Amino acid sequence: MSKKIKADAGSPLGQIQAYLKQHEGDHYNFEEDRVYTVSSGSLLLDIEMGGGIKPGVVRASGVTEGGKTSCGLAFAKNFQKMDNSMVVYIKAEGRLSADMIERMGIDTDENKWFVFKCNVYETVIDFMRQMVKDNPSDTRYMFIIDSMDALVPRGDLEKGADEALKVGGGALLSSDFLRRMALGLATRGHICYMVSQVRSTIKINPYEKTNPQVTNASGGNAALHYSDWILEFQPRYMKDMISTQPNGKGDHLGHWCKLVFRKTPNEKTGTSVRYPIRYGRVGGKSIWVEKEVADMMLAWDMATAKGAWVTVSDDIIDEVKKETSLEMKKQHQGMDNFGKYFEENKEIGKYMFNKFRETLKKV
Repeated sequence: MSKKIKADAGSPLGQIQAYLKQHEGDHYNFEEDRVYTVSSGSLLLDIEMGGGIKPGVVRASGVTEGGKTSCGLAFAKNFQKMDNSMVVYIKAEGRLSADMIERMGIDTDENKWFVFKCNVYETVIDFMRQMVKDNPSDTRYMFIIDSMDALVPRGDLEKGADEALKVGGGALLSSDFLRRMALGLATRGHICYMVSQVRSTIKINPYEKTNPQVTNASGGNAALHYSDWILEFQPRYMKDMISTQPNGKGDHLGHWCKLVFRKTPNEKTGTSVRYPIRYGRVGGKSIWVEKEVADMMLAWDMATAKGAWVTVSDDIIDEVKKETSLEMKKQHQGMDNFGKYFEENKEIGKYMFNKFRETLKKV
């Protein structure tokens, strides 16, 4: 929290304060830092992120249909739960649809959600700067830019098809945007979730070791320096499908969304994370948290699987009853039914979700 502290005018601190007062419009030292955490909605992802994301810049890159936009909207749904908060989705390409908004459970109230359809770079950055700088209602904003690569400088937009465009334009735009916006967004308590397209990397030696911080996102090195998080979403293969039969066979119930942290503020750079997605759900319930809870209970010996049965420990049953006044069933036939139990008994599932999240995000 930044404060104005009185000091002797002749002291070093006094000189600093005098300078800061004289140039008050050029810095953020007199503003209070605003810190909060927004959940991803996934237990497994929240644990690795220390609870979720905080004010600042998040960069999401990766393959098409890897989960970049859906992940951003999952964060947005939880961001909207805060008082005096608003999500501004900058639609620079045609990815967003009414079905996606419904599936992700976005609150479309005019005071909580706005879609800005624009791909002119100068207009987008001026719009965001105005919203952040002139904010009399002290609203917290989450900006989702989908995508940075679709933004075009006004000068290039007006050129003819036969005229040369600036080489490396996407990298220059990303660098310029982050340099102008990153400090102000973080200090004033706003989040910017930037979606980037993937770039191909050509290697002469396929066995060459790579730097875990190197990302294949467009935007050059600026993405590494200015972003708080860089999430690189990975390709999906048959083994990543969650099906009624092993190895992706049978009916597909969902899939594992996979990503790698290319930059983090919590020493998890290079970490791979995957979390389950359940098909056919709407209202922001696509992330299969019940499966996460069931798997975590087995991993932490809160339940054991022997043969066709899953048995919950007496200690957990007693704890749940004490904390929620609800009776938790001791035996379940198979992991599928164990997961379904939490779907049908939402309060117990919610208690276990929060128990894991609050405990393990500190690890």
